[in-house]
Amino acid sequence: MKPEAEQSFIRILLVEDDEDDFVLTRDALRSISQGRMVLEWVDNGEQALEELRTGRHDVCLLDYRLDASTGLELLARMRQQGWLGPVILLTGMSDEALDEQALKAGAADFLDKSQLSPTLLARSIRYALQHARTLEELRRSRASFRELIERLPDGVGVTQGERLVYANPALISLIGVSSVDELLGGSRAELEGMFIHAEARALLPRDDQKNLAAKAPPMEIRMLRKNGTPVFVELAHAPSVFDGQPCIVWLVRDLTERKQMEARLVRADRMASLGTLAAGIAHEINNPLAFTVANLGHLESDVLPRLKLPGGEQDDVRKLVADAQLGATRVRDIVRQLKMFSRADEQARPEPVDVTRVLESAISMASNEIKHRARLVRDFTDQLVAEANEGRLGQVMVNLLVNAAQAIPEGSVERNEIRVLTRTHAEGLAIEVRDTGSGIPAENLERLFEPFFTTKPVGVGTGLGLPICQDIVTSFGGRMEVESEVGKGSTFRVILRAAAAVRPSEPPKEAVVVAATRRGRILVVDDEPMIGMAIRRTLQREHEVVALTSAREAQARLTSGEAFDLILCDLMMPEMSGMELHQAVANHSPGLAGRMVFLTGGAFTANARAFLNHVPNHRVEKPFSTQELRGLVQSLLAAAS
Repeated sequence: MKPEAEQSFIRILLVEDDEDDFVLTRDALRSISQGRMVLEWVDNGEQALEELRTGRHDVCLLDYRLDASTGLELLARMRQQGWLGPVILLTGMSDEALDEQALKAGAADFLDKSQLSPTLLARSIRYALQHARTLEELRRSRASFRELIERLPDGVGVTQGERLVYANPALISLIGVSSVDELLGGSRAELEGMFIHAEARALLPRDDQKNLAAKAPPMEIRMLRKNGTPVFVELAHAPSVFDGQPCIVWLVRDLTERKQMEARLVRADRMASLGTLAAGIAHEINNPLAFTVANLGHLESDVLPRLKLPGGEQDDVRKLVADAQLGATRVRDIVRQLKMFSRADEQARPEPVDVTRVLESAISMASNEIKHRARLVRDFTDQLVAEANEGRLGQVMVNLLVNAAQAIPEGSVERNEIRVLTRTHAEGLAIEVRDTGSGIPAENLERLFEPFFTTKPVGVGTGLGLPICQDIVTSFGGRMEVESEVGKGSTFRVILRAAAAVRPSEPPKEAVVVAATRRGRILVVDDEPMIGMAIRRTLQREHEVVALTSAREAQARLTSGEAFDLILCDLMMPEMSGMELHQAVANHSPGLAGRMVFLTGGAFTANARAFLNHVPNHRVEKPFSTQELRGLVQSLLAAAS
C-alpha cells in the first residue's frame, strides 16, 4: 500500500483472460472513477505476478478462472511473493462455498460478474482499500508492540495451555540460555523444574484458568539460571491474547541490582552503627584505662621506691606492677584498633595512610582466625604510604586476612602460611595477601567480585565481602587482582596510588623532656574523677594540681581571675566540652588558651576531629604514661617561663 499522501489516484490491476469481461469491468470503472482510477489489464497469472512485483498497484481484481488454474491458487502465489494488497475475486457463478473459501484465503471480497454494477464495484473497492489500510495499521501496531516487547529490560514469556510460545531477549539473557529455541515449546512443568528454585515452585499459581486469570500482586521468588546460579526476580502474570489465542503473559524482573543495593544499604547502616558503637566503647574504656595506667606508673616510679620491703618482696611487687602494665598496654592496643574501626564508615577523601600501621592493626584484629590455621609472615617494604582512608583500608585488609584463614583447614598450622607482602608497583604500591589454602576453581575466579556469589558453605559467607572490598579500593582510585590455583592457594592483590607522606588525623606532639624550671599551677578538667585523681598523684610532688570534673566550674574560676600556668582538659565531656571551654578561655585569655592540653579518649565526632586538626594545641591520647605526661608538662612550663 502506498502512503495516503501519495495516492492522487487508485491503480487497479485486472487479471482476466476473457476480453468481454475486461470490457465489462472497464466500463463499470469508467462510470465511477471520475478520473481517479487507472485500470491496467493482464490476461494470465505469470504476467500478473510480474506486474505486482513492481508495487505500483493498490487493488487487484482477480478472475476466479484463469486457464487451468484458479484465482485462489494465484492469490496464494501473490501472498508467497510478498504482495499484501487487497484482492477482489470475480466469478461467473454464484457459490457461497467459494465465497467462504475466498475470504479464508485472504480475499477482501468475492463478486458475481453477472450482478456486477458500477455501484457494487465502487463499494467493494472502497471497502477493500479501507480494510487493507486497517490491516496495515494493525500490522504496524503489532510490529511496534513486538519491537517494544523485544526491547524491554524485563523478561516477558507467554504460555498457551502448558507450553511456552514466546520469550523476549531479556528473559533469554536472564535465564542464561543461548537461544530462544531452548525454551519454546517446553512444558510448564519442564521449565519450572529447570529454572525455578525448588522452594519457590509451590508459590506459583496452579494451572487452572480461574487461578491464572485471578488478579494477584507480583511475588518475589528465586529462579535458577541455566548454569545453576540463583537469581532473585519479581514475577507477575496476567491473562491476555497472543496471536489470536488466549494466553498467560509472565513478566519477570531481575531484582539482583535492587537486592545488591538493599544489602549494601543494610551493611552500610550496620557498619555505621558498629562504628559509632566502637567509638563509644573505645572512649568509655579509655577513661578507666587512663587512670589505671597512670596509677600503675605512679606506683612504679613514686610509691615503690619509698616502700621499705625486703629485697625479694620488692622485686615481686615490681614484677606484679610490670605484668599489670603489660596487660593495660594490650588493652590500649585493642582500643586503638577499635578507634580505627570506628572511622571505617567515614566517606572522607583519600589521604596519606601508613600502610604498615594499617596492616598491623588488621593482623591484630584477624589474629584469632589465623593462629589456629597458619603461620603469619610479614614481608613489608618500609615506609609505604598510600592514598586511602585508614579505617576503610583496614576493613579491606581484615576481610582479606579472614578469607585467607578460612581457606585453610584448622589443625595444620606448621604446614600452612599466610604471607602479607607490600611492595612498590608501577601504579603506586601493592599489598598482597597470599595463602596456601584450597584455592579457587578457574570457573569461579571471574565471579568472585559478583555480589551474593560465595564459595563458602551456607551460613558462613554472604557473598558481599569481596564486592564491598572492591568498591572501597575503587573509591581510592585503586583496583584489586586475584590469582589462584586449586590445591595451591590464592593471592589477593590491592593496588593503590602512592602518597608523598603520612598526614595523621590526630598528630601527636612529642614531648621534650627537660628539667622543670619552676613549680607550676595546673588545672585538670575531666568528667571522670579517677582520671583527675591519677593525674594529681602523678604531678603533685612537683606542681600544684587542681582537679575539676565540670568544664563550667573551670570556666567560672578562670573568668573570675584565678591563675593557672597550664590546663589539662578532656576533649569530650557532657554539658560543656573541652572545645567549648577552649573557646571561652580564648575569649578571656588567649595566651592561656594556647597552653591548654587536650586529653582525648577518641575524637569520634566530625566536629572533634576537625577541631583537633585546626588548633595547634598539644594533645595526649588516653591512656597515657606518667613519663609522657610529666615530660610534656615540664616542657610546656619551661617554654612559658
